[in-house]
Formats: sequence, C-alpha cells, structure tokens
Amino acid sequence: MLDLITIGDIKLDTFVTLPESKKAKLKKRENWLCLSYGAKIPVTDFEEQIAGSAPNVAVGLSRMGYKTAVYSVMGEDDTKDVALAKLKSENVSTEYIEAVKGLPSSYSAVLNYRNERTILASHQPHEYHLPKIKKPKWIYIGELGVRYKEMYKQVIKYIKADGVKLAINPGAIQLTEKDQILFDLIKETDLLIVNRSEAKVLANNTKKDNIEYLIHRLWKLGPNIVVVTDGVNGTYVFDGDKVSHCKIFPGKAKELTGAGDSFGAGFLGGLLAGKDVKEAVRWGNANAASVVQYVGPQPGLLTKAQINNRLKKYKPIKPKER
Repeated sequence: MLDLITIGDIKLDTFVTLPESKKAKLKKRENWLCLSYGAKIPVTDFEEQIAGSAPNVAVGLSRMGYKTAVYSVMGEDDTKDVALAKLKSENVSTEYIEAVKGLPSSYSAVLNYRNERTILASHQPHEYHLPKIKKPKWIYIGELGVRYKEMYKQVIKYIKADGVKLAINPGAIQLTEKDQILFDLIKETDLLIVNRSEAKVLANNTKKDNIEYLIHRLWKLGPNIVVVTDGVNGTYVFDGDKVSHCKIFPGKAKELTGAGDSFGAGFLGGLLAGKDVKEAVRWGNANAASVVQYVGPQPGLLTKAQINNRLKKYKPIKPKER
C-alpha cells in the first residue's frame, strides 16, 4: 500500500543567484526587486533542478522510508525524461505520470537575491484526470495549472468513496482565482498548509494580520488541521483545540525555495509515524531548516534518522500554546 500520492505539476526550475551590484537592488519599502532594464547582469550561480510541490513532497517522504508516487501531466520533452530519472533514483513511483505531445512541461526561473527567492513560473494548460490509483493512506495536492477544477472534483468524489486522507497546499493560480471548487475541496481536507500571506488570501482579508483570527477563519472552512508557516517567525498549528506556535530550527539560510514543501513532507512524515500534531510540527520545522541551507527544494531533504537526530539536538524547541 502506498503511503502517499502527490498530485501537481512537475517543473524544471532554473536557479539564478544574483550578486550584490548596482544593477540589482532591493527596495524594501515597496518590497520590490529591481533589475537594471536592458542590462547584462553577471550571476554567481546557475543550476537546474526538477521541482514542484508534488515531486518535492514525494521525494521528501520517500527519503524518510515511505512509499510514494506522483501524479502529473508533462510534455513529451527532455524535462519529462530528466524528471522520471530523478524520481526513480529517489524510489518514487512514476507510474501515474502522463506525457502529452505538442505541449511542453511546466517550468520556472528562480531568482535568488539576499537569500530570498522570486519565482517566475509557467504552468502549461494540461488536462488533469485522476487515474485509477492504488489506494494510498494520503493524497497531497500541490500547485496545478489553470485546468485544475476537474481534478478537484474527481478527488472530492474519490476521498468520499474510499476514505483516503487529504492534504492540500493550494498553488498561486488556485489562490488567485478562489473558485468555489477550491473551498469545496478544503471542506473535505484533513490537512491545510499555507503560509501567512496565503492564509490572508483564503480568509478574504488582506489587512487583518492576527494569526489566531486567520487560523480560525481557515479552520471554519472545514479542514481538521490548519498549519500556517511564517518564515523566520516559525509555524502555527490548530486542530480545533488551541493555536500552538513553534520556533524555527537553527541554520543559516542560503535559498528558500521548497521551504513550505519540505515542511509539509516532514509534517506528514511525523503523522505517518504515529506522532501527534505538535510533534509533527517539529518534524516539519526540522526538515525545512535543512532544505533552506541548500539551493533548490530537494538537496536538503532529510531521512527519518536525520530528522530524529535534529529533534534530539534541539529538544527545547517545541510548540507552545498561545
């Protein structure tokens, strides 16, 4: 039996690290990254990796020893070949990955400046249809392209019929559209993971920033567990009792892509290991703290033994009720 099937786009991410220069500046007040228009800007690092929430979470749980698979739709191109090879090397099943002729795979360019990333993402307009899958313990839905609605409908029907647990981390397209089908899916969700800015979007309030307010608004949408990640400020979790907060684990951040996905993988890994919600948060934070020390979302993903070592090393870091 599979522990987890992830659903989402697989992308080829190109990571570009921008050096400090007169041609690349950060305007903190406006929160803008400004590049000199028409200039040629020398970069210090350039790297390509297979990425996307679905493969990131599947690889993360596979490294912990769980059985995982990915459902995705890709183009019949070189990206697909690289992705299949990468996933197989990580012991992630690729039997549910489809390839379509005439369309390319999705891709992103990730600009890393002062250890923060700006992502230019392209999700191809692929058609998604839930295949006949071997019943897993969990389904995890990540970022999808514009034709996601039919997939959401099929997943709702599937989990109602088979009692499979569902986790979701909505992508940018889903959060921008906020179609009713997203809220229908969230209502059936066991675990909703979003960052603070995404929480404000889902809560329909971009001004009110009180974390308890945001989490309770999200919990009333239907999920059993709500997790809100907040970067260096730590992680908040609520399962219907009291909101708890956990500080981040120590570590020098190099590049932040995949921090949320690695948290999600760690959190689910903890639940699959029989841990309670508060301990699962520690698993997620330990995994995320490792990933951000590397460029890209997968190189820093931890094994179960490595997570346990970090949990022992930083035993005092644990969720506290607010």
